[in-house]
Amino acid sequence: MRIELPKSFEETVALLKEYGAVEEGHFILASGRHSPYYVKKGKLVQHPWELQRMIEQIVPKLAELGKVDVVLSPAVGGIPVGQQVGLALHARTIYAERNGATNALELKRGFEIHRGERVLLVEDVITTGGTLKELYQFVEAEGGMIAGIFVLVNRSKTSDLDSHPIVSCMAVDFPTFPPDAIPSTLAVIPAFRPGTKRVE
Repeated sequence: MRIELPKSFEETVALLKEYGAVEEGHFILASGRHSPYYVKKGKLVQHPWELQRMIEQIVPKLAELGKVDVVLSPAVGGIPVGQQVGLALHARTIYAERNGATNALELKRGFEIHRGERVLLVEDVITTGGTLKELYQFVEAEGGMIAGIFVLVNRSKTSDLDSHPIVSCMAVDFPTFPPDAIPSTLAVIPAFRPGTKRVE
């Protein structure tokens, strides 16, 4: 399996396809938007050795963010990526889980963010960044500071989220559409909702 980071859209799609990590169809993303493509990040993270080699190639860019005290990921998809980023950075690594009653992310299992700690947020894939926004809101409420954001695959079409820099192993510009503006060619395909985050 290839481990060199892609340098173009075509190389990114080829890498994702080699890992079986992209599907075509009609998908409702965690953001509520619709897309003809879905990145199956689990297909990547099931290869930890290869994933670690990819992450190591991006460590110099992560170093540009400055000191990282804590790596924080959302459960479930972000956990394996967060663990491997924490390993590469030699940083304490924790994750947030959703409250079944409120659907809000929160720290459990004795995990803490201490005042003044610099926190790197880690996610597997970003499209609109809704989950990451939830994370940095409560990081700041705990007195932590956002060092930046790392994602394995960046679908957001931007290099920052609310002025927080995004570092990624690969970026890909797959189209997404709001529910009231789905193209007719996509609308005729039955929609499937992958993932675990509840769409409001």
